Amino acid sequence: MARKRNKYAGGEVESYDPTGIGEYLGLGRPIDFGDKITKTAFMCTIVTSVAVTIWQSMQGASSGDAAVAGVGSALGFILAYMIALELDPDRKIGGLVGGGLTVLAVNFLGEGNMLVMLWLLFVLRMLNRSSGDRHRIADNFIIIGCATWLGRDGYWVYPLLSAGAYVLESQIKAGYFRSLYLAAIAMVGLAVANFSSEAQPLNMIYIYLLSSSLILFMPELRIAPFVKAKGDKNGKRLIPQRLQAAQGAFMMIVCGTVFLHGNSQAEAMVPAMLAASGCGMYLLKALVNREISFNKY
Repeated sequence: MARKRNKYAGGEVESYDPTGIGEYLGLGRPIDFGDKITKTAFMCTIVTSVAVTIWQSMQGASSGDAAVAGVGSALGFILAYMIALELDPDRKIGGLVGGGLTVLAVNFLGEGNMLVMLWLLFVLRMLNRSSGDRHRIADNFIIIGCATWLGRDGYWVYPLLSAGAYVLESQIKAGYFRSLYLAAIAMVGLAVANFSSEAQPLNMIYIYLLSSSLILFMPELRIAPFVKAKGDKNGKRLIPQRLQAAQGAFMMIVCGTVFLHGNSQAEAMVPAMLAASGCGMYLLKALVNREISFNKY
């Protein structure tokens, strides 16, 4: 008797993986240095690190503090760029815009927690499946491990959001049914999380940043059905429903973390907020210039 096909599988195709890493890491994406925008992004990352280090040194900072500030700004730029690629895979230049805005913001508002950006990046990749593969052992270790660590630091919303992301992933098109079990494992992180009943202060600057980024980003939800980008591993067009789910989850994650944990997590989410702003700005430019095709595939 033929083996019964999993109705949640979504017709995945085996990809060439000579290293065998793909068996454990499904959400990793290759870096194409043949792409001009990708090369520009990495050049900007290097230039940002050097420029900020020199600038901080000129302002009187010690060599160590200046170097840390330079590396932090460079990480903010590249992570904002990478998150923007998950939010709008068709328009990479939006990531450059968001990265540039992030560098400016980081030098005025602080670097935040880059572990949050790593967690967010993998959650978005799990939902939109831009890698062309589903989440695997190493991916789940990163998502749940980061969420549990952040929960221990007092940011209890991350294990809860991780569980919600797994549940959502299991229910959207081509979802992986074992994500429901992973949601239960993510919830265990609440057992070691530190809870606080104290009110969390939130500066108005973060509310302005959040509001403007969401307003600029909202048209992306309407454009998602016309996505042309393809998965890196399977070469198939991204599923529009999954991209929309990732975009919607992104908006809820940013709002939830900012309003529940106040200034500390608002500062950590600045690269994500400005990545969304960069996507929205470049999308507006593309719409005005009629550069977008509204043909469904």
